[in-house]
Amino acid sequence: MDSHWKGREGLKVDMTDEALWPTISDIVEQPGRLLEAGCGTGQWVQFFVRQGHDAVGIDYAESGLNVGRKYNSSLELIQADFRKLPFADESFDYITSFGAVEHDVDGPEDALKEFYRVLKPTGQLMCSVPCLNACRTITLPWLMIKRWLKCRKMLRKICGKTLPYEFYEYMWSPREYARILRRCGFQLRDMRGYGTSGASQLSRLFRHVFGRKCRFYSDHMMMAVCRKA
Repeated sequence: MDSHWKGREGLKVDMTDEALWPTISDIVEQPGRLLEAGCGTGQWVQFFVRQGHDAVGIDYAESGLNVGRKYNSSLELIQADFRKLPFADESFDYITSFGAVEHDVDGPEDALKEFYRVLKPTGQLMCSVPCLNACRTITLPWLMIKRWLKCRKMLRKICGKTLPYEFYEYMWSPREYARILRRCGFQLRDMRGYGTSGASQLSRLFRHVFGRKCRFYSDHMMMAVCRKA
């Protein structure tokens, strides 16, 4: 995980052209105390500060945080595990987490319960994960076969892979993700898709034909907007 950020330079200043921005822009209009869990280099933290928020970012990978500290030393960036947040109960008006909780092999529940703990009673959580959309569901058997093949030691050796296969991420259907959030104490206000999966010509054709009729047909990520139940 730490090597993911090595070689990164600079921080993007304007995030309004990012695909996920429309999924949260109406939620974070009013400035408040904001936590980004899994902030990487901290570019969203910087953006939120510029929007008037009192923002802090945490990430497990020190290398990403060092990129942000190098280019903006005023940012509050903390190395921490979001399953054990170093904050008091009910500390934040907003918590954002963009494509982070799915990387825990034990599941997202520990992180979500911590988000619940540090979120104010009137606060809002915006947490996105990969979407098992309709397009991916069609190809799910092949995706499962690919993962099984990647785990075979002999095949990895034949292909020149010297390191063992490591878990990377989960993806959920909107319905299953909603169930997980409810189990962790949240009330789901909305589920919003962003980005697209599938870059082949056939994928684009199916997206054009079916995308408008089937919600989450090809959305790469889904953003859950939640309050405490």
